[in-house]
Amino acid sequence: MAQQRLPIVNSDDGTWGDIIRQYLMKEHYNDDTDNPVNGGHQKITIRPGTATAGTAPLKFSSGTLLSTPEAGAVEFNSDTLYFTQTTSTTRKKIAAYDDSSGATGDIYYRNSSGVFTRLAAGSNGQVLNLAGGIPAWSNREHAPTAIWGDGVLSSSITAGLTTYVRVPYSGTISRWDIIANASTTCTIDIWKAAGSLPTIANTITAAAKPSLSAATTGFSTTLTGWTTSVSAGDVFGFYLQSVSGSASEITLTLKVS
Repeated sequence: MAQQRLPIVNSDDGTWGDIIRQYLMKEHYNDDTDNPVNGGHQKITIRPGTATAGTAPLKFSSGTLLSTPEAGAVEFNSDTLYFTQTTSTTRKKIAAYDDSSGATGDIYYRNSSGVFTRLAAGSNGQVLNLAGGIPAWSNREHAPTAIWGDGVLSSSITAGLTTYVRVPYSGTISRWDIIANASTTCTIDIWKAAGSLPTIANTITAAAKPSLSAATTGFSTTLTGWTTSVSAGDVFGFYLQSVSGSASEITLTLKVS
């Protein structure tokens, strides 16, 4: 077998041709005929780099992209690497991300410049939403709900009725909403106890009770004096303190996140 090297000057007498042939055919195609495909790379073996500057195994110089994409072309322009696929001869941007400051659970999304951007992992229980078209973590929202009436007869709603709801989550109350299916005046007190049925002694609304005044809808985010914290296992008591009007169904919903 010929040597795995180039010929040495003033040496290798009588074997230069064999050595060069062996050397070139290691990575260049040759079928020993007058064939225009001969000389092209049949495989490329890249040696590993080192820590020394300028020894990277493969380095691209930034340059202008082809005016017309060509299938199989690999191009590098500014901070972006491209590869052109055969189907429709479409140039594709090769996605890459900077993981120098990443952590387990992080996710990456495409920003407006087409670049991967890191979004740090959220907290346990948070959900992924969109804010201005950009992914963002937010607290999960829950809506403990109480309903009075059968939706048919107004007589099915009377003051003094209490509806109980147990919640399996924690969070903070930030809003209440009331909807009635006809004009209604009503006031609702809300009680809460840890793992047991609450009573009026467990009210959380102070003087800012949810209410309607001759209306069908109402809401508020001003919860002055409220106890807004919620723990998993808490039991709500929704007490219809007073009611008048023609509604046959009243619904109260809290926003907990």
